[in-house]
Amino acid sequence: MRGSGQIIVPTLLTLGALAASAQAAETPADTYFSFAVTENSHNHQGSNLLFLDFQEQADPSRITPAVVISPRVEPGAIRMDGRLDEWNPQWFTTIAGRVMNNYPLSEFYDATPGPIQLASAHDDQYIYFAVRFEDANHDASLNRKRWLFDGTRWQVDTHAAIKPDAPAAGVINKDHDIAGAEDEDQVFFMFPIVDKERNFRDGGLGCGAYCHPNLVDSGNPKEHLIGEDTAGMHTSLPGDLADVWHWTSTRSHLGNTLKDGYLIYGDGIFNGRKADEGQAPDTDNDLKAIRKEGDSLPAFVSRKDYEAGNYNKHGFRTEILNQEDAMPIEAGMTFATMVSLPYSIQRPGTGSRSDVQVMAVHDAESHFWTLEFKRALQTKDPNDRAFVPGKDAAPPRLPPIVPGNGENGARLFAKHCESCHGKKGEGRYEKGRWVVPRNQRASGPLIAKTVSFDRIKRQRALAHEINPDRLMPFVPITQQEAEDIAVWLQRQSTRD
Repeated sequence: MRGSGQIIVPTLLTLGALAASAQAAETPADTYFSFAVTENSHNHQGSNLLFLDFQEQADPSRITPAVVISPRVEPGAIRMDGRLDEWNPQWFTTIAGRVMNNYPLSEFYDATPGPIQLASAHDDQYIYFAVRFEDANHDASLNRKRWLFDGTRWQVDTHAAIKPDAPAAGVINKDHDIAGAEDEDQVFFMFPIVDKERNFRDGGLGCGAYCHPNLVDSGNPKEHLIGEDTAGMHTSLPGDLADVWHWTSTRSHLGNTLKDGYLIYGDGIFNGRKADEGQAPDTDNDLKAIRKEGDSLPAFVSRKDYEAGNYNKHGFRTEILNQEDAMPIEAGMTFATMVSLPYSIQRPGTGSRSDVQVMAVHDAESHFWTLEFKRALQTKDPNDRAFVPGKDAAPPRLPPIVPGNGENGARLFAKHCESCHGKKGEGRYEKGRWVVPRNQRASGPLIAKTVSFDRIKRQRALAHEINPDRLMPFVPITQQEAEDIAVWLQRQSTRD
């Protein structure tokens, strides 16, 4: 495999300390993985299938849009400072981002595809990743579900407006009424642990086989958002298991860690995403979440800010709320108008929840996020991917899936999809059910999974194990053609 990896900013310095000629540890086995980023929502873009090529000596010629190299480096060569000065720019793969998930009508803005720089390295003990991408709305999105006091009651901050000069200004639903609360920027990694379905191989669907909204389960479009509460994230075969690293700008950024978890088997809208053992590095500042009943209201304020009288100042913000400084809100406390509190409380992570160290920096001038990730090659948790010697996954030989051609997608949609889903993917909702779900905004991986002849749900139906309601028929298209259709669907207005 030959190709070149381009990096947007050429100022990174060459890594000073390369691996010694004689290595004490063996090279970890090559593997496939998935990677995505989001702008202030759960609609994300990236690549559902990438190949991680572990190397004793760096060979950038092996980089392609689908291959990330991980050369061996000297212990201590990677500094977790979010600067990337010690990373060689020739080691970066440029991912031409594609939409990985988009709810058709939801509380989230559409995903904004764009180039992402991704690199890896490893030493005797640790694996490292470096990530750099332009923030799609040119803000750091540090206000997830922030509490605001309007003078009478507490309410959750609504979505920030899309900035007209930012990449996100190009999304089709930028002027729609977005029902959800302010969210956060996010980064996802997924690594296979057990993959009997063979999604993580050349030509496989990767995370696209596991994570998507079950649109047919959506409620009445006059009462519910399409895709709401239908994101069935789980593996498709009993026993299959995947490791998930989930960094978030509000909850993870302040603690330099992430939400470390894993994915198990399930069906339908079952949530198969589980957290690793230990205490999460953040918890919700919400009475309803604490009591498991009642209304959502902030439960804690900063003791330092309260004792200083700051909550009597109009518009005062507690930027960070740490567990040791958290003071319960009690009757008789008063707050000035537009005082705001974090929804998340920072606290130490424990156990396997704290296995992954992250350093993230947001540049307010360039609007780029720069992140570094570090984790032991092998942990004690069986739900963590072990980067150890073993049988290498076969490298990719098929052409990588690239951003789609909307004109070809329009032709393919008219040929294969229009007769059921409507001229613009609007679907049909009749007598309290989706006869054919609306699929505007659908991603290429979702389409490829749903129409695949090898889809697990279809195979079970054919074997008469189950009789799924309204099963999507097999459609003979390639993954690239599915991407073409998706690009066309993502241009259709959900107001039509």
